[in-house]
Parts: sequence; C-alpha cells; structure tokens
Amino acid sequence: MQSTRSSRLSLGSNTSGSRRHSLLSTDGNLPIESTQNYAKSWSSSAPGDRLSQWRRTYIASENGDTEGVQSTSLALPDETRFTTCLAMSDDQPLLAVGSGSYETNMFFVQSLDDQLDVKASFASKFPIYSLVFKSNLLMAGTDRNTSVLYKVDRARLLGYSEPDNNGEGPLVRCVGTFKNKAAKSIDIAAPGNHAPTKRISCVEFAPAFASTGDSQQSGWPPASGAELFLSCLGGVVNIWDVSRSQHALRMEKVSNQPLTRAAWSPLAPANLVAASGTDGVVNILDLRRRGKAIAWRTALPTGHDAWLGEGCVNDVAWSPFVPYWLATAGETGEVSIWDLRYAASDGAAVATLRHPTNHGSTRSLAWSPTHIDMLATGTSDRSWWLHALRVGEENEVAVSLVADRRAAEDIGSVVAVRAKGSTFYTLSSCGDLYAHRVTQSALGNVAVRQQQGGLCERAEAAVYARDVKLASECVLELLNSFSSGVEQRMQQLSLDPKHDAESTGHPVVRHADKIKELCDLFKAKPRLTHASWALPPPSVALMAGSTLADGQPAEAESAVPSAVSLAHQHFASDLKYLGHGLPPDFPLEAVASRHPVVWQALERLNMASLRIKLANMVEMAEEPTDGEGKKKAGSPVGSDGRPLWKNIADREKQIIQYVMAEPSLFGPKLLRSVVKLILPHDCIAGLSLGLGVCQAYLHHERQQSTADQLLPVSCTLLDGLVHVLLFPTVFDTDTSTVVDAQAPVSRSIVAADVHTVRERIRECLAACPEAVFEMVKLEIAMQKIVLGGGEQAKVAEDIVRAVREHAERVRKLLASGVQLHPDYPATTTLSASAVRLYLNSLVPMRAYDEYLVNTQWWRVAPPQADGDAGHVVGNDHGWLSSFPLAQMLVKQTATLVVPRFQRQINVVLSTIRKEPLSLEPRLYRDTLLKVARVGLMLREPLQDLPFAVLEEAFDEIGNAFLMLLEALTRHSSHRDAFKRAASEALPLCEAFGALLGGKGIAVERNNSSRVLVVKYLRKLEHYANSAGAAVI
Repeated sequence: MQSTRSSRLSLGSNTSGSRRHSLLSTDGNLPIESTQNYAKSWSSSAPGDRLSQWRRTYIASENGDTEGVQSTSLALPDETRFTTCLAMSDDQPLLAVGSGSYETNMFFVQSLDDQLDVKASFASKFPIYSLVFKSNLLMAGTDRNTSVLYKVDRARLLGYSEPDNNGEGPLVRCVGTFKNKAAKSIDIAAPGNHAPTKRISCVEFAPAFASTGDSQQSGWPPASGAELFLSCLGGVVNIWDVSRSQHALRMEKVSNQPLTRAAWSPLAPANLVAASGTDGVVNILDLRRRGKAIAWRTALPTGHDAWLGEGCVNDVAWSPFVPYWLATAGETGEVSIWDLRYAASDGAAVATLRHPTNHGSTRSLAWSPTHIDMLATGTSDRSWWLHALRVGEENEVAVSLVADRRAAEDIGSVVAVRAKGSTFYTLSSCGDLYAHRVTQSALGNVAVRQQQGGLCERAEAAVYARDVKLASECVLELLNSFSSGVEQRMQQLSLDPKHDAESTGHPVVRHADKIKELCDLFKAKPRLTHASWALPPPSVALMAGSTLADGQPAEAESAVPSAVSLAHQHFASDLKYLGHGLPPDFPLEAVASRHPVVWQALERLNMASLRIKLANMVEMAEEPTDGEGKKKAGSPVGSDGRPLWKNIADREKQIIQYVMAEPSLFGPKLLRSVVKLILPHDCIAGLSLGLGVCQAYLHHERQQSTADQLLPVSCTLLDGLVHVLLFPTVFDTDTSTVVDAQAPVSRSIVAADVHTVRERIRECLAACPEAVFEMVKLEIAMQKIVLGGGEQAKVAEDIVRAVREHAERVRKLLASGVQLHPDYPATTTLSASAVRLYLNSLVPMRAYDEYLVNTQWWRVAPPQADGDAGHVVGNDHGWLSSFPLAQMLVKQTATLVVPRFQRQINVVLSTIRKEPLSLEPRLYRDTLLKVARVGLMLREPLQDLPFAVLEEAFDEIGNAFLMLLEALTRHSSHRDAFKRAASEALPLCEAFGALLGGKGIAVERNNSSRVLVVKYLRKLEHYANSAGAAVI
C-alpha cells in the first residue's frame, strides 16, 4: 500500500488545488438554448438546410452557460496514463479508480464540494478493468478471468475518528478471489467474431432483493441476506455469492461475442439483469426463470453498422426511478432508450439521442439520480454531455442540452450517485478525473414548465432545480396574495364577518386549478413497483422481427405503425407525468425538517387543497345526479367509489388540525355542510368532527386580539353548525308529537323559523360557548349509550348518569362567567332529543321528583324581570316554557308522571295505614325524599297534586317511619338495636340536610313545606344519634 498526496495540474489551479474551469464556452454572456431539439439536427432536408441547422445547434452548444456547471479536475498519479474504470461509494464521498497498469493501479479519491483529493493508492497484482463499490466492499475485475474482493477501511481512509478496524490492519485488504471459467484458447477467432479474452469487462453488486411470491418455485433469490455480485467474461454472465468463492451460483450464456456491460435492475424485485456486448444485442435476464434466463432482447444489428462492427453496445444503464426504462450507449455515438414493457424489434427504441457535434462513440452513460428525464454521456471525442428529454406539443420526444464539458482525452466512465445530488464524475483514459456539479441556475433554465409567468412558473423552475426552499417561498407569497385579496374584498363590501369569504367566493376555490398544480408539483411521485408492469410474453419478446406490442410478424406491416406508435405514446406520457415535479422517493420531509419555510408551505398547500376538496364534495352531494334533476337514492360517492361522507370522516383529525391553524380558510357555512353530510350516516363521527371545530374556534377566540384581525374568529359564527349538531334543538318546532289544544300550557308556544332559532343559539354562544360545547359532548355520550344497546334499565341509568355529570360541569362554567337563576336546571341542553332521552329515562327509574323539578321551567310562566337588571339566564325571553318542546313535556307531565307519582304515594299511604311496620325502611326513605324534594323545589303547585296534599302525605309517612325507628330501638336493650335504627335514619338525615342547604329551593313563595321538613329533620336526628347514646 502506498499513500500519496494529491497530484494536481498547475495550469488554471485555484488555491485549493483542484481545477475549476469551463473548457468549452468562450462567451459566458450568451444563454444556453435549452429548448433546442438537436435530435432533429440530421433531418431529411436539403443539404444546405442541414448544414445551417447543424451550425446553429453547434454554436448554441458551444456558447453554453458557463456558470451552469462548476467543474473540478484532478490528474491522477498514474504513470502509464491508462485509467480504465471508475466507481463511487454509495454512502461516502469516496471514489475508486482502476488502471491497466501493472504497478500502481488503484486510487482512492475523496470528493468534497469543490475539491478532489487522492487519499491513497496501491498496486494490485493484476491490471484492473472494472470496479464496483458497495458499503465497505470493493470488487475489481482483472485481465486474468478473476474478480478480486477488497474490504476498505473507509473511516481511516477519509480520516474519520472511528475506524472500521480499530485502527489496525491495512487500509485495503483482499478478502476473496473469484475465478471465472474462461475460453480454452484466445489466439484464434472465427471470421466475423471477436477474439476471446480473459478480461472481466464488468462487475456489479446486486441490490437488495424483494420477494415476489414465487421464490420457492424459482429458487431465486438463493437466500435472504446473501451478498451477490455478477461478473462478465466473454459472452457469459456469472452470478456469485461473496461467501462462496469456489463456484458461481449461475452461469448464463448470453452471447457468442464478448459482453461489454451488465447491470442489475436497481428497483425491486432486483431480479432482472441487462447485458450487452459487441454483437449489438441488448438482453434482459430474469433470474427467476429456470433454464434459459433471457426474457427480452433486441434484434441483431444489420446492414452497414453490423459489417463495420459499429453496432457494439458499450454501456447499459437502468433508470433509477422507472423500472422498465433502459438506456444503451452505442459505438455509433447514439443513445437508445427502451421501454421493456414492449417487445423490441429492428432497433425500434422509444427514444434516441445524439448530440450533432459528437463524432465519436458513446463510451459510458449514467442517468441522473435526481431527475427522471436527464442522463449524461461520455464520448470518445472527449465530450461529456448532460441531456434532458422533453415532450413536445405533438407528443413527440425531444432532447435538450443542459450542460457539456470537454476533457483532455476520451471519456471512458461516467458515474452519478444520489448522495451527491446533481454532481457527475467522469474519467478520461489518460488519468484525468472530473467532477461536474450542475448548478440550480442551469437546471432552472431547462425546467419543465406547465404554467407561464408569475410565481407559479418560478416555483416550477425552483422545484426542477431541487431548490425546494425557494419554491416554498414562492408558494407562500402566492397564498398570501390570496389572503390579502380576501381582506380587500371584505373592506370593499363591508360584509359582516360572519359570512367571511364564502359570500364572495374564496380565492382558494377560484384558483383551484392553480392550487392543484402546485400540490402536484410538491408531491413526490409514487414509487413504481414490480406489480405495476411486466415484460411481454417470451414468445413476443424473443420473436425476431416482431413488433413492439402484439408480437405479430414483421411482414404484417399494417400492425407495425400502431404498435410502435403505442409504445412511443406511452413513453411520452410517462415522461411528461414523471418529469414534472418531484421524483419518487424524494426526501421532502428531510428537506422540510431543515427549512421551516418548506414545512409551512406544504401545510398551507395541504390546507388549501383540503378546502377545495371539501367544497367539491359538498357540491357533489347537493347537486342532482339523474337526468330528471333529482338526487339519486343512497349516499353520493366520489371518484374512488367510496361514499363522500366516509372520505370526509377519515379526514377528521386533519380537518380539525387545519381549522385550528387557519380558521378563516374554512368558513362556518362550509363546515356546517360537511358535518351535515356525515351525520345521517355516522352520527358519532359527525358530532366528533363538529365538536373539534367548535373547540378550534374557541381556542382562537381566547387567543386572538380582535383589533389585530379584520375577520375576528368568534364562536357566535358557529350558530349554524351548533344547530346541525344539536338538531332538533329546543327552539325548533317539535314534530314528534301532535299538538293538543286542550293541554295545559302556561304560555303560548311560538314556532320559530331557522333565523330565530340560530339567533337564540347565537345568544347562548355569546353568553357561554363552553357550556354549549359541553352540550355537544353530552350528545356524543348519549348517542354512544343508545347505540351501544343493552338492557333498558341499564341504558336509562347510563343516560341519567351522563346528564348529571354534564350538569355539574355546566353549573361550574355558568357560575364562573354568567349570572344564573338559582332554579334554572343545569341538566337542560339545547338538544331536544337529549332532553327527551333524559326525562324519559327518569320515568322507568321512578325518579319522578327529578323529572318534575327539571320540567317545571317548561311548565310555568317566567317571573317579571327588572328591566335594569343584567342578563340572567332563565329570567328573560329564553324561558323554557316558550319553546316548542314545552308542549310535549307539559302533556307528558300531566298524563304520565304526575299520576304515577301520585299512585306511588297512595300505595305507601295505604300500606302504612294497614300495617306501618311492614314497609321496608328503604321505601320510607325514598318516598319521603321525593315528596320533600317536590314540595321544596317546585315554584308552582301541580294541578292534580297541590302542596297541601304533598305536606299531608309527608307528615303521615314521616310519622310512620318514626314509629318504625322507635320499634327498632325497643326491640331489645342491646346496643345493636340502636345502631340499626341509626343506620336507617342517618341516610335520610344527610339527604334532607343537603336538600335544605343546597340551591334551587323556591324561597320566593311562603314555603310551609320547608318548615315541615325542618321540624321532621330534628326528630329524625334523635334516632340518627341514638347509637351513641346507647353506648354511653
């Protein structure tokens, strides 16, 4: 091993040593004619016209953008000046260069942004003619039919702090030798054939394999985790496992002539190998096939090229993005692109390119690792060209020049890896190594543009140049201009903020096409999988003289144009779609993590896109879909066949997140329509979405300063949404029952229209929006209980429990910011269905007292309120008895609840009159507490159960209970008897104490019931404390 310093040319060197230069251009002020289609320079026109066109094309290429490509060169210390191959590490800035010398013939070069440095060089045993680098493994092909595997200590080589081998051992260590089977004689070759050789023309590691479901049947891949590579010797492709150097896993005879290049398909399932050679045939090997692996091939070249040997294919390269695109470089200087979905015949590639000034052969080519539509070529006339494929107006494929450079000698290797972005490395045969970094300005000049002028065109150019940060700034500027347009429009019309931009048409909706194009621009294309395409059938793919698609013989000329046209059409369509915007697997999230402006632009675009999609879904759901202008039965569906409501429900979290971020973009009217679309199909999902929107608005109302915004966010804007969430509300006309004109109603019922209903909801939102949103939570809880099913008694208990918990929360909220009448029932909600469910659940539980207390506001007229008094909830025109629901509740109270309550009291009275000691203490307590609660908390007497009757019943039942307690104490002198009496009396004492000390007692009237309960409580306390007296 021999370490050397970098050997740099002194001519034109900068201070860092490596040369940065532009060798072609003479006038840097002339812009590159990036749209010039030089593929048509040799058209079938008159000789004078061809010459003139060639001259214009040549001048355009020679006067390229000198600032578009920044080149760095390095003269390698190869005394023989016979460099042969170039390889680059896939994850480190390290290149390996091979030489045909017998002395120092391997060089390691570090590539920095603007500098190339030789880190080490050493002499291999044999000359090196092919190289491949993967991780820390380096495979070299020699001229002795042998491939040699080296392990490279890259950390020590690059000067990192943590070496791979703990700082011990050589930098490069031979770990394996793989000897390929060579021809017996290399001295004699048949006429028309190339002489056999022992030179390993190509080595390449296999990418990661993916299972396709037929691995067990085909026996391929051989084993998971195996490190495989291929090597080419003569016309044979040898497949090796690095852990088994004795014999190759497979030997595939491809041609009788020497192969020049073989390449694995880099995309899953990585079972395809492309191989080409001096016979000019391109072969595709499918290693999953048993026996002959060739699954696709081109026809033999014929005519002049074949006779002169100019049909030789020097290089093949798979597209890193499109698994069925393959590029080949020929001895004629032409580059052909093949679409493997179609059979090949007569050299009918889907696209060809060749620069008109290229008079030599194309020795090497490489697809761009960052752009689907770009590939670079190195030629024998010392030129490096970077080409861009374009689709013309008539769907024809054109070729444009992006950049070019001239080397000192012919270029034998062109390499590009994704880790280095838009940097291409070239190696000349005399030992000059070049790094060409294509700048963003050069890429922007040849960007694919679908929009002309303005910020959109600038964003397109920036995305094509992979300057996502600049593109994001353009997008934000454009979206901000939309927002400013909304504000100006609102100022001109002096609109109520409640109607926001929906009254005039939101600019995002008006520019929906432009927003969609920008979203597509920033969206990385989906990765093309092996399941999305297939090679043509073998009978078609291998048929000599077959057409591209249908496999018909070439004599059927009528089928040829249509098949060829179909292949070209599909290639142009794919190129147009994939070439615009970001390629598959673009690390957009990584870029956004480094530049917050990118993340902000993506979020703004996603929000705008969601706004447009929601508007379109609502419009689709509302518009008629049949020929007679009527809506079709069933739920409307989207383009994907799924119901629209389901698509919206799946985006619940995203909608709430974006409303929280920018509520002005999603107007209340749109949100109401969206929730209204979900509710009939999934009530809980619709309520949850509506609640999330309400909470987002509440958050902004608490955080914002109204003076800072033209369109302040207020919860009162959500009156329509709350109306939909709690419909039917207590303000709406009750259609569930028939109106009975004879029913006792304390005041007239007014059937409110929608405007009046929402005005009342808006008043509630203005007073305490948190309380209203708690009502939405209650609606969700009750729907879950009802839909969950179960026993009726259990369902009723769960409903009552949920309402009582809701009442506690609402009372705290109202007490903190709103003056509340002490008798106003906190169990009341704006949802009429929730009120009915709650009250109906009280009836089977025999909680008649709770029912009567909570419905008294629906049955009595409000007291006269002082006009100078502040807003008191429950003391104004919002009194419950003025709502339509009162009609039903008054009737239910008079015909169902009061008779049942009266019957319960009568049963208890009848029992105690016959045998007072036969009634259980539990029934005494329950009846006494209900009677006391009704007598204390009702503001007006019941028509069939006046206060006097209740007081008489309370007194009689209470005395009977005292008799029962007295009997318990006299049962024996033992203290357990006193404890038993105390245990029966104490719960009732505590309940009476809480009732008398709590709020809600009707103190306005002369309440004799209160006096009666207080006196009885004093008597009851004697027995509650009797256990302690007995002990003393």
